[in-house]
Amino acid sequence: MGWIGKNSNLINPKNGSYFFIAELILDLELEPDAPIKDYCGTCTRCIDACPTDAIIKPYVVDGSKCISYFTIELRDALPAALMNNFDNWAFGCDICQEVCPWNRFSKPTAEPDFYPKKEILEMNTEEWNEISEDVFKKYSTIPSQSSRL
Repeated sequence: MGWIGKNSNLINPKNGSYFFIAELILDLELEPDAPIKDYCGTCTRCIDACPTDAIIKPYVVDGSKCISYFTIELRDALPAALMNNFDNWAFGCDICQEVCPWNRFSKPTAEPDFYPKKEILEMNTEEWNEISEDVFKKYSTIPSQSSRL
């Protein structure tokens, strides 16, 4: 599928790191592909660009410094010492992926369920700050596969 980059993301030579991984459970014997060589080379763009220095060395991310951890997983208040590094990100930052030269090969999805909803794009800062759980659930729900059959 690819190699693990210095930003700890899986990188595919044809698609970069912007993709979802799925698993198929089969009752067939399959021959695995050979591992892909690491093509990061001497590049350190992801390390150099990380706004919180979460990539502490090649292939090692300190999750306790990563904006994605703070904005997606952390249930406590955001740490005051890092607040100036958060810019306007509400859900991760992805800078380590944006600067990765391999992502020049990635293409936007053609899956309509992944397109942003118009109502979300039109929300202002005050609406985001005051968002209710019901509104969040309404706009963050992706229709199930069975509802589209």
